[in-house]
Order: sequence, then C-alpha cells, then structure tokens
Amino acid sequence: MSEELEIPVIAERHGEKRYRAVLFDMDGIVADSMDYHAEGWRQVLREYCGLELTREDIFKREGMSGLESIVDIFEEKGVPVPSGEVLSELREKKLELFERHDVTVFPAIRDILDLLSQKKVAMGLVTGSLRRSVQHVLRDDVLRHFEAVVTVDDISKGKPDPEPYLCGMARLGAEKSDVLAVENAPMGILSAKRAGIDCFAIETTLDESFLTGADRIFGNHADLYDYFCRMYNAI
Repeated sequence: MSEELEIPVIAERHGEKRYRAVLFDMDGIVADSMDYHAEGWRQVLREYCGLELTREDIFKREGMSGLESIVDIFEEKGVPVPSGEVLSELREKKLELFERHDVTVFPAIRDILDLLSQKKVAMGLVTGSLRRSVQHVLRDDVLRHFEAVVTVDDISKGKPDPEPYLCGMARLGAEKSDVLAVENAPMGILSAKRAGIDCFAIETTLDESFLTGADRIFGNHADLYDYFCRMYNAI
C-alpha cells in the first residue's frame, strides 16, 4: 500500500481500541488449511526417515517457514538434519501433496473482512507460507481485501522473528500503536509481539494454553466477528 493511503483516525471505545490496520495470518486464520499442511508433512517425513509426528508437532510451529519448522522438528526429535538440497526436496514433495487439496476459507472470515473493509480499516496478510501457496489457497474475492501481502519469499527471517510483521506494517504505512495482528499459533503471536503490536488469537488449531502470549483469545471466528462488530459500531 502506498504512503498516500488515508487511514482513519479511530478513537478507543470504552477503553478498548479500534485499530486502524489489521494484519492476518493466513493458514488457520483466513484459510482452513492446517490439517492439509500437517498431513503433508507427516506423510513426507514418515516416508523419508520413519518419523511419526502428531498434528500438534506441526500446529505449534505454524507461522515458521516450512524449512525452518522441519529443521526444528528434526532437532527436537534427535534426527540428523539433512542437507539444504534434501530439505528443499522434502518441501517440494509436501507442497505437491498440499496442492492436491481444494482449500476453503473459514466462512466467518469473509464477514470479518467485509466489515473491516466497510469501516476503512487497512488490512494485510502476513504468512509463513510461500507466495505459491497463497496463490493456490486464496481466490481474488478474498485477496482483494489485502493491501499488503507478506510471504516467506519477501523476508530473510520468518516467524517468530518480528521481520514479517514489521514488513507488513511498512507496506501498509501504519504505526505500531494502530496495528493488530490476528494469529492462531505461538510462533506468530511471538512475532507480532516482538514487532511491538497487539495480537489477538483464535483457537482454530491449538487451545488457549498455547496462545497465552496474545492480548485476547477467541474461541472461534464468530466470536472475533462479534467483537469487531461491537468495536466498530456495526451492530
């Protein structure tokens, strides 16, 4: 988004902030895709080295780039980390499995995006996925809401480093105090907080015990939508 974007001045309501810009994670927040990511990695690593992973092994690392998350898993499980070439081959196999699926977005996310668009709130997407995966997962009717899209292709350090969210803020031309991140995993929450911005979390893949670093935790998208409705006087 260009620096010329007019971001409305929004006051706080009853001590709760109405944000001028919102940055959304993609997998598990916009797209209902995490089961497909998890199953892809579980199959690839089972075939590669017999490693049996749980869905939680993948979910708790969501937000990290695919390669970083798998290196982290190898190290945690005491498995020798393969060469960069082999890691890239494993990622390609996983991507091929993932791209066999027709991924849908969470129904209530459309309501959230429509509401914030109506209220002239600037929005961006900050994901640990490749741009290739964004193009596979999201259709134009969803992508049109995002004035900035940050993927792992755009950064040198992924979540939990603050760089992804700092990049998203810079592309929106927004100040830290005006920005909210919406996440579903601890690595993404940590990235947002390290970037100096508020963060809400939704329990789409992990329960609240993993999300305690967030400023607010919501049980589902509908609860977050209701919150935004109250904050932005939509109802």
